[in-house]
Amino acid sequence: MLDYKNQSKWPNGFGSQQSPIEIKTAQTLKSKEPLDYHVVADYQLHQEVDDGTTVRLTGEGEARIFNREYHFVQVHFHAPSEHVIDGTHYPLEIHLVHQNDIGELVVVALLVSAGELDDEKLQQIMTTYETGKTEPVDLNISDWAPWYPVGFHYLGSLTTPPLTEGVEWLVLTNPEFTISDRQIDWFHEHFGDDNRDPQPLNGRQVELYK
Repeated sequence: MLDYKNQSKWPNGFGSQQSPIEIKTAQTLKSKEPLDYHVVADYQLHQEVDDGTTVRLTGEGEARIFNREYHFVQVHFHAPSEHVIDGTHYPLEIHLVHQNDIGELVVVALLVSAGELDDEKLQQIMTTYETGKTEPVDLNISDWAPWYPVGFHYLGSLTTPPLTEGVEWLVLTNPEFTISDRQIDWFHEHFGDDNRDPQPLNGRQVELYK
């Protein structure tokens, strides 16, 4: 299990383009084009793993991102959010991890707000969860991806060791679902706060898509 209280001790020899970051909307480059992210084959989950740090679910699916084809490979969760928008953390950040045929990674981060009702699909993930175990699951999460995505694009890294750089990030602020306070509490009870601290921007450009 990663020690999030001693992040400075994590191994990191990969340069100066680390993730997550704090995004200041006023300092972003505003794009005139819509964000080109589309699910083209359903995100279907098959296996749920307790990896000691979060819940990770593997599966299959296809997406087109900036007119490039990617395979959906896994989803996992961080509470509270790792990315910070104009000084604000969201209660949950969902990472949809994609990889293309030559190994390049794109992570679509969904910044999820609290609402009155449970999210049914997240509830199924929580119900299936067994501490320290790997369990089968049959769940389609395609509709977690907003039909008209709004958010940010930048170049960064993985947020857990080995913290490898060269990862493209889409940080989306308009998922079309919320989660309940009870579901937020579940993540904290099982994993504590599992969000990496924001890293220096170091001159990187962040693009805003609305």
